[in-house]
Amino acid sequence: MEWSWNVGKIAGIDLKIHPTFVFLLIWVGFYALFSGGTIATMSMEILFILALFLSVVLHELGHALAARGFGIKTQDITLLPIGGVARLEKMPEDPKEELVVSLAGPSVNVVIAGLLFGVLLLMGTFALPLEISVLMDNFWVRLLSVNLSLMIFNLIPAFPMDGGRVLRALLALRVDYVKATGIAANIGKGFAVLMGLAGLVWNPWLIMIAFFVWSGAGAEAQTVATKADLKGLRVRDAMISQFYQVEANQPIDSVFQLAMETGQHNIPVVSNGNYLGIIRRNDLMKALEHLGNRAPAYAAIGIEPDGLDADLDLVEVLPKFATSRVLPVLEGRQLIGLVTPESVQQRMWLKRKLKAVDQKPPEEEIDPIV
Repeated sequence: MEWSWNVGKIAGIDLKIHPTFVFLLIWVGFYALFSGGTIATMSMEILFILALFLSVVLHELGHALAARGFGIKTQDITLLPIGGVARLEKMPEDPKEELVVSLAGPSVNVVIAGLLFGVLLLMGTFALPLEISVLMDNFWVRLLSVNLSLMIFNLIPAFPMDGGRVLRALLALRVDYVKATGIAANIGKGFAVLMGLAGLVWNPWLIMIAFFVWSGAGAEAQTVATKADLKGLRVRDAMISQFYQVEANQPIDSVFQLAMETGQHNIPVVSNGNYLGIIRRNDLMKALEHLGNRAPAYAAIGIEPDGLDADLDLVEVLPKFATSRVLPVLEGRQLIGLVTPESVQQRMWLKRKLKAVDQKPPEEEIDPIV
């Protein structure tokens, strides 16, 4: 994720911390101190948060290692104030594999809780005549309780929690994957409504979680439907093959004039037929301001994404739009086309229409009256 700090690797996977996680630690420390606690109390509360998030990291690592077993890499694990996120390259399409990957995270929390329970039992912690309130002040009992809570919360059958993926995987063993996702997403939205209503009565935080679950369910259903629409399509199927381009040494003001006259705001730059990069609208404006209108076109080229192969699966292009809204399609060093979210959307629309026509039953022929 953007604005995250890389703090090392775990099992070969980048471990990142979002800056807001540090603010959480500061807030917990000050809250403990200004609530009548001591420096020792504040330190223990911060240490508990760190131990809690170690459990979260191990939870996400469980997902990552299970996915690795199916040949799926994990880009990174990022710690946020609301938990952790393991960015897998993709989720397994085989329902059985998805079931394993989804259950791997909560299973880690079960193991952690089991180990803590065993140690506390051997230490005689639960044998002491203590009240629940006193028992829950114990650092290790609290950590045990939190791991069980993480396991239970993550198994709620609603996206984007693990339970939503578990439910989808179980449904996908019997029905189409897209249909299974739709059913699981609707069940997730039902849970979101219940959580929202409960939040109005008991805890306002439940309203925020409900919004999170509702949005996650809708996003997952949309993503899966989009991937299904793109299945079987290649980059060349959504490629814009007719576009304007400029030579590297053309002055920037001529690039600006071309963009104004044609309405094409992403202008490729070539040199002797070889692709150099793309001048985007913002890059052009900055170059005009800082370099002047006689600067060469190549000086206005911004950060360049990797070129696409025309035979690449179109579904693999979607994540790349997060960093660039226009992607070059190359054949060697030659630019043969551009792909944009709009061109992909239009190709999806065409595929749906063609599919609807193919599935439409033929009209009955009516014999003419003679």
